[in-house]
Amino acid sequence: MQALITWLNLSDIPPKARKPYIQAFSYINCAWINEYFVLEDKDKKTLGDPETYVLKLGGEVLFGCINNEVAVTCCVLKINNELYELSKMGVAEAYKGQGLASLLVPQAIATATRMGAKTLFLESNRRLTNALAIYERHGFREVPMQETPYARADIRMEIIL
Repeated sequence: MQALITWLNLSDIPPKARKPYIQAFSYINCAWINEYFVLEDKDKKTLGDPETYVLKLGGEVLFGCINNEVAVTCCVLKINNELYELSKMGVAEAYKGQGLASLLVPQAIATATRMGAKTLFLESNRRLTNALAIYERHGFREVPMQETPYARADIRMEIIL
C-alpha cells in the first residue's frame, strides 16, 4: 500500500491548484469530528482557511494521495520555534482500515523535525482508542493536560524529537 501513496505538502502545491486539497482536508476532518464530537471554533478556522491558520503561521498541511485522491491528511501547527502540534489527522471514509494513519504519523514527525521542532504534541480524546494506539506505536507518550481550545480534548501526548 505504501508504494501507492503520493505524499504532498500544501505549501508545495501552487496556490491556484490548492482548492481541491483544502476542500479534502476540510471534508475528511469535518466528517470524523462530527461523527464523534462537534466542530469547535478552532476547527472551523483551521479547516476553513488552512493557508491563514496553518501555513502563514509556519505550519504545514500533509496529504497522502492514492490515484490522485486525498486518502489521509493532517496538519503540523507551529506553536513556537521548538514546539509543534500534530492536528486534524483524518482518513477518507473509502480508505479507512487500510493502515494509512499509521503511515501518516511518521510523515508528520519527519515534517515537524525538518521544520525545527524539538517536541511534537497532540491533543485527543480517550474515546479515539485506535488513534491513541497509533500515536503510542510511533513514540508518543501521555503527558499532563494543559490549557486547550478544545472542549473535547481529554488527553495530551507528545514525542521528543
